[in-house]
Amino acid sequence: MEAILYYLLKVSIATVVFFCTYHLLLKKIKQFVFNRIYLAGSFLAAFIIPLITFQSTSYFSGTTTYFSGNGGTGFLPAETNVASDVSGIELAGFILFLYLCGLAFYMVKLIFGFFEAARIRKSCTEKIVSGRKVLITQEKDLAFTFMDNIIIGKNLLHHPSLEMILNHEVVHSRERHFFDIILAEFLLILQWYNPIARFQAQAIRNNLEFRADERVIKESDKQDYQLTMLPMAMNRINFQLFTAINSSNLQKRIIMMNTKNKNRYANLTRLAIVPIFALLLVSLSGKKTVRISESGSDLEPSSELMQERPSDPFHSKSEIIRFFSENLKYPAEARKAVLTGKARIYAKVNPDGHIGEVLDVRPEEDYLEFDEIVVIGYTNNGAEELKKTKSYSHPSLLAEGKRVVESLPRLEIADLQGKLVQFNFKFDLQ
Repeated sequence: MEAILYYLLKVSIATVVFFCTYHLLLKKIKQFVFNRIYLAGSFLAAFIIPLITFQSTSYFSGTTTYFSGNGGTGFLPAETNVASDVSGIELAGFILFLYLCGLAFYMVKLIFGFFEAARIRKSCTEKIVSGRKVLITQEKDLAFTFMDNIIIGKNLLHHPSLEMILNHEVVHSRERHFFDIILAEFLLILQWYNPIARFQAQAIRNNLEFRADERVIKESDKQDYQLTMLPMAMNRINFQLFTAINSSNLQKRIIMMNTKNKNRYANLTRLAIVPIFALLLVSLSGKKTVRISESGSDLEPSSELMQERPSDPFHSKSEIIRFFSENLKYPAEARKAVLTGKARIYAKVNPDGHIGEVLDVRPEEDYLEFDEIVVIGYTNNGAEELKKTKSYSHPSLLAEGKRVVESLPRLEIADLQGKLVQFNFKFDLQ
């Protein structure tokens, strides 16, 4: 459950960043085709980026991990904190339940809206107007497009600006703007709780209208076109699957039509999207390590795919111990060099339970000591050579200790939060 909520949080962050980028850099530039691709693509990318996982490869020796119990860890509960665990699960479950209820509500609303649109279309009569197939409705002063169907009110057949009205709707139909709208509505449902997602969906609709207006005024008088839209604005439809000439964003459309096209720095603004996308990709994507385990007898390496950081928080010492047992490996570099020794790591646990700064030098403040962790590796080297090699500060041993400590998930253990913890790793070869 928490993994789903964490994913939705990442999606929301990406959506906010993408929309702010559009609002600050792209909104006022008349590059409607590019903006169409960016708005729809970024809305979809916000859901894809958190699903991407980057893999790295590390070489390790096969190991056995022991816990000496000499560290005196009375500050840690040996058993799971049941009350904290249950309350955390209940809260996550309740939030997920609310999300699913909203999801179901808006999905049903969209489905009913689609059937209502289909009903309106079915009640229309088909007619050829100015060489175009048009659906005629009995409603007055209506002109809109549903999917690729152009629908106009019967009273507009004799309107003096009928050609401009049809040209507007033809752009929507020919460029398949319906697909952008249905995509935006579906993705908005998945983020119904996020107000920025609503702004993104509305920006997609506005940009499509800007595009249609731009195409019309290239062939018609701009002032006549705007005067045609004004009397129709009082009788508009309020339905999310339609694109209409008399849409609710009429004021923004007139402002955009009257704005001078400033594309001097358009290419630079497009390039600015690249680092923003890269930043989101690095910060919100998943990270996994492919660990290549090398046996002491130099057999063929075997690979194991493991996630570096679990998504669920830990509530007890036993979960930390199990995590170390599953993730600690003997660095292949140290094993081949027949290096044994200790790595002492200090980790600052933030008040919220996340691992903060990780150091290999003891700071001035007091610390809590965890059990000593003994990591046994295996090698074919002789016993005499083992006796000659002792290292207490080898970079690969320290790096392995820091890697595993930094990979710890959030620790929901009250006695640890806000404290400095010392982890002692003893690497030995047999």
